[in-house]
Amino acid sequence: KIGLFLHSPFPASDVWRSIAVRHELLRALLNADLIGFLLFEYTRNFLSCCKRMLGLEYEFHKGGYLGVEYEGRHIMLQVATFGISPQKISARLNAMRDAGTLSETFAANVPALAQLDEARSRKAVVIAGVDYLDRLKGVAHKFLAWETLLQEYPRYRAGHLLVQVCVGARNRIHLSEASDVERELQSIVDRINQTYPGSVLFHVAPQISRNARLMLWCAADIFVCTSVRESINVWPLEFVQARHSQALPPGVLILSEFTGFARLLNGALRVNPFSQSELVESFDKALVMPHAERAARGHKDVCHIERCSLEEFARRFITDLKSCASKREEDFVSVGFGLASFRLVGMGARFEQLDTTNVLDKFQSSCNRTLLLDWGGTLTPANSGFLDPRDIAGYTVPPRVLNALGTLCADPKTNVMVLSGLSKDQVMHAFGSVPRLSLAVEHGFNYCLQGGPWQELVGGADASWFSVAESVMDTYSARTHGAYVQAKGSSISWHFQESDPEFGVMQAKEMQLTLQQVLSAFPVVVRTGKGYVEACRNDVNKGAMADRFVELCSANGKPVDFVFCAGDDS
Repeated sequence: KIGLFLHSPFPASDVWRSIAVRHELLRALLNADLIGFLLFEYTRNFLSCCKRMLGLEYEFHKGGYLGVEYEGRHIMLQVATFGISPQKISARLNAMRDAGTLSETFAANVPALAQLDEARSRKAVVIAGVDYLDRLKGVAHKFLAWETLLQEYPRYRAGHLLVQVCVGARNRIHLSEASDVERELQSIVDRINQTYPGSVLFHVAPQISRNARLMLWCAADIFVCTSVRESINVWPLEFVQARHSQALPPGVLILSEFTGFARLLNGALRVNPFSQSELVESFDKALVMPHAERAARGHKDVCHIERCSLEEFARRFITDLKSCASKREEDFVSVGFGLASFRLVGMGARFEQLDTTNVLDKFQSSCNRTLLLDWGGTLTPANSGFLDPRDIAGYTVPPRVLNALGTLCADPKTNVMVLSGLSKDQVMHAFGSVPRLSLAVEHGFNYCLQGGPWQELVGGADASWFSVAESVMDTYSARTHGAYVQAKGSSISWHFQESDPEFGVMQAKEMQLTLQQVLSAFPVVVRTGKGYVEACRNDVNKGAMADRFVELCSANGKPVDFVFCAGDDS
């Protein structure tokens, strides 16, 4: 069993489709049994890509799971939130307190933050943030909003300090644009401190230790994150947990709505970092927030952190992975090679591979044979040259297939029928040149035996429902770009293969319900397939046609002693 959790946002389909190997990457991901995402937003993007690029549907399952069917396999999708380990954070803080580290000055531990000691001694309000030295972290937005706050609210010019620590490397890899971003930020800080001395403390370091970070969280009253794009950032969780474990007054979180945990920490103030006025208002609201509101918001966040800890996330992910249906080696076949084409194809628990030697032996020893063959997806690929389903000339069959059918039909002991859901003209255009070939069209509504006259499977039925269904389908076609109606003798279908994949499915589901209501008094069934909705008589189908053909083949007094069926219909 393979489990994969993506600790990053999954892009929207219009972004993913710009990748040259988009299909290969999607198929590679779908070889896993369980795929996890932090937010439903990322899951929805993944499902949209599967739908738009691979034509895959998804469904909900009991227990809150989403599933995707791919190549006969069921892939489970999990929306799971992970976090930090509250016990480890508390243990580290307690160890620091016992060692006297928490009570030490910043000058002794992080000399660049020595100004914090003076701010704490005069009980100044500290607003803190730690970010990587990256433009996507939106630190410039934070500084500009702070500058505007000081301009518009003179009461914050004294007794308030914004502390910003920027880390110049991520996972010990130096950020390429770090120096340019640092110069840009330093110019803003210099301008603010020149106008309002001592209001901003800006420090850039290659790394910041966890101890120094925890000390900063315990000293800060407000945590600010203004990232313009970010998925995983557990530092807001550390801020909440650090103050809670040390019984400090609850702080306030100001989080950009573009960071992942902003959707999960319901006690935070969510802001749009691109709106300076909104940022300024959030600063002001956090600074004047009553203690009771701070405590209530902090309680929400603490409950989330304790409920969705790192250990609980790991336990839940492993449990879900174990609960995935067990794979047996004989139930799956590896197809293709490499990233471009490799995939696992599920064959079902009771699948038995066709023994061609046994089939040939029985075929040769029989005296009255019946072969029932589907067309699209069996005799030819389902999408081979079908430029427009309404175009008769577009339906062609390779000569080698026609030659093979001709050879089989030439044997007087063999009865061959090709069954199709297409119209009589389309089927005759493709197979009319094969002598003695029996044909069934429109799922068996009309059929001919060995080139004889066309007959109806069931005759004399009420056809007044046809105009009602056509009127409904025409209405939905006018509202759905790329959709069209195709009428046949016994059925009428609404095709939406060329429509927007998601909108087409929505319209198809709504239209199916409408047709079922207006046609409930008629002997009609409304069914859906891949890219179409069809209304047809409930007593006409390929199965009924197959039974009739076998009966007709036995009518000459010789019972059928060999039946071979091949198709992709269920």
